[in-house]
Amino acid sequence: MKEKDSIVDCPQQQVVLYVEKEDGNYGPVQTGSYLTRNYLDDYELKRKHLEESLLKRIHAKEVSPVYYFMVLEDLTISELSARVRIRKGKVKKHLEFEGFQKLDQDMLNKYADVFNTTADRILSLASGSLQGLEEKKSE
Repeated sequence: MKEKDSIVDCPQQQVVLYVEKEDGNYGPVQTGSYLTRNYLDDYELKRKHLEESLLKRIHAKEVSPVYYFMVLEDLTISELSARVRIRKGKVKKHLEFEGFQKLDQDMLNKYADVFNTTADRILSLASGSLQGLEEKKSE
């Protein structure tokens, strides 16, 4: 890659590339990250739309907050059951809104630990409050 082709204007994330300089030698050049400049905004927009659609499904009582966090953390049912240390069948029940409502505080705390959040935040999503999303945006 030539030096002139490597220059990307992206002050958020800088990288060092080894490129062919004007004089024919190879050396380091500090420049912006191509991926950050061109794809980070797109990723954040898609993630925001995913969160909003999952919140709508929670408010319609189609899925539970456990499902919301599982999807956002990109976990499978098997991975989640292993982390919470319960059977996959129980996790599947907890992904449904009716099954989630039957959770006791201990199980809710286990899910909160796995998702690195609080039990109150999980419950606030279930109650129809958008407080959980607003807290996440402020972090």
